[in-house]
Amino acid sequence: MTPPSDRAPGRVPAAVVATLALLMVVTSLWLDLANDAVDRDRATVGWGSLSALVGAIAVGTAVPVLWRYPRHPVAWVITVTGLFWSFDGLCESYAAYGLAHTAQDGQSLPLTGFAVWIVAQVGAFLLVGLPLVLLLYPTGRLMTGRWRVVSIVVVAMACTLPVLLLFAPTSALNAEEFQLPVDTGMPQVPIPGDLFVQLLTVGRFVTLLSLPLAVVVLFARQRHASGRERMQLRWLLWAAVMCLVVSGIAIVLHNGWIVTVALMLALGLTGASIAIGILDPEVRDVDALMGGTVVWASVAGTVIALDLVLVATLDRLLGDRLDERDATLLLLLIAVTIYAPVRSRLTTVVHRLLVGRRGDRYSVVTDLAARLEESGDVRTQLPALATAVATAFKLTYVRVEVFGHGGGTIAATYGERPRDVREVPIRYGEEEVGLLELPARGVRSMLSKRDQTLLVDIVRQAAMAVRSARLADDLQQSREQLVLAREDDRRRIRRDLHDGLGPVLGGVAMRLDAAGNALDRDPETTRRLVAQSRQDITDALADVRRLVHGLRPPALDDLGLLAALDQQAERMSSADLAVTVAADDLPPLSAAVEVAAYRIASEALTNTARHAGARHAAVRLTGSPGSLLVEVGDDGAGIDPDVVAGVGLRSIRERAEELGGRTEIDCPPDGGTRVRAWLPVTVDHEEIR
Repeated sequence: MTPPSDRAPGRVPAAVVATLALLMVVTSLWLDLANDAVDRDRATVGWGSLSALVGAIAVGTAVPVLWRYPRHPVAWVITVTGLFWSFDGLCESYAAYGLAHTAQDGQSLPLTGFAVWIVAQVGAFLLVGLPLVLLLYPTGRLMTGRWRVVSIVVVAMACTLPVLLLFAPTSALNAEEFQLPVDTGMPQVPIPGDLFVQLLTVGRFVTLLSLPLAVVVLFARQRHASGRERMQLRWLLWAAVMCLVVSGIAIVLHNGWIVTVALMLALGLTGASIAIGILDPEVRDVDALMGGTVVWASVAGTVIALDLVLVATLDRLLGDRLDERDATLLLLLIAVTIYAPVRSRLTTVVHRLLVGRRGDRYSVVTDLAARLEESGDVRTQLPALATAVATAFKLTYVRVEVFGHGGGTIAATYGERPRDVREVPIRYGEEEVGLLELPARGVRSMLSKRDQTLLVDIVRQAAMAVRSARLADDLQQSREQLVLAREDDRRRIRRDLHDGLGPVLGGVAMRLDAAGNALDRDPETTRRLVAQSRQDITDALADVRRLVHGLRPPALDDLGLLAALDQQAERMSSADLAVTVAADDLPPLSAAVEVAAYRIASEALTNTARHAGARHAAVRLTGSPGSLLVEVGDDGAGIDPDVVAGVGLRSIRERAEELGGRTEIDCPPDGGTRVRAWLPVTVDHEEIR
């Protein structure tokens, strides 16, 4: 936006051009009222005030832009074109007035020839305005690179015919079946009329060709545009659609005044859309406006065609048996009876053909929910989601991608991928669970704010379904892992008991029997056997402690979580690394949460000691309603972004996820590594009361 201090100077030129255009309209109208039809026929001109009014409309659409941006090139091109259009209309009115008030010596009023010259020859420069606006809009600058060269060529082509007409010989103009009512007195090019007529034919073709080439440059700008500039170009596209609609109405009605009003309306809409695009393209949802305009125009055209068919059918069936009054009443009765339902049905059909079912928000969401319910896992849900989005928005391409916990992805695609696409994240809460890929270009890819709301609803519905399916898969995997872990522990314990403790205790029993037998006859052997048995029992107790420690760290039962972490910190501390432990407001913790917190902190400290090269590490436990935060930070070298997570980091994530928690491992800006794990804490209902 332009600062307020830059807007004040724009008020002077805006007021001046507006006043000048209004004065020319008033003067031209006064001259037209003073002229009669004979005067205009003699001057071969029409009502010049109409042309002056058209120019004033163009100026009026540019004034708001000049008011805010007094140096905007597009605004000045429209302003100069509008002023010249009004001046051309003024000259048209004055030419008729000057020829009507001829002096007794046959001389017309002063400047009459000049006015005729402006209307007949200089007025062709109005053809330059539209291509120039298309080349400069919306930035006010030509495109760069090769398109800049093309733009300059387009401007030169647009000026070809006006330059040729500027000093065209009178013989060439008369050969074009246009008789000048008076000698303009302007200099002429000394070229034979027949040759100059051929030049005018070529110039007319070149100038008319400049307009489609300008449109090509505009489309090239649209392909390279993004963000605000693309939205500005959509306003111009909407103006083009409105011009086609208005032109169609004028052609169908085929009335002179209606055609004139339609052309003025088209010009006003184009200028207004350009002004809106420059000043505030987000003042209204242009995509919704575009969709509504296209649908309305299609429905209106269909209804008009049906009315014409109905009138022709009644005329053929009834002929002259109905007078105009009866026919009108019959048509009104039919229209009241069937127009509303037919219009409603046509609106639905046309809207679905053009932009899909995006207008029926409730139906789209409920149909998607039904489709997702029919499929139980992610692999069957994704094609249903892609099809639902493509059907709802009438898109030719939709791709849905869901992220897996292990880094893999699952995707489903509808249609063929275009050149340009955009991505819409699928989020469940703060977690991004996938991506939705849609076309980035085309009328149907334009999403209004209402369409974006519908897309958000679809994405939210899909996120819940994907999240549920993933949780179901995770639950099944967790069950399988629990069964496997339980059987592995049983196998390990059985192996340790059978292959370790069993033989040791069996050997102890045999040695004790041998010691009893040798007690009387060989006391020395008895003492040796008893000593060996004692050592075996001591080793067996160590094995039992090892087994128990593998099931649950004994320090948790002996000391508690905080003291156990203090003990672990002492083990990890050395001359190069100092470890501290702190805790805030710890709630009562279950055995599973204590073990997970202890293991996560121990694993994080182990990684710090082995890989971080840190001087200090800190463990902090923080209790909050419903969760326990385990945080381990150090001042080491941090984790390189290219490093793949190892066993230790994966173990930390898995221990938190086993309990339904989450982890976050990052490197703060001030250096080091920070490991945070949130573990859910179940609060007893008695405690809540």
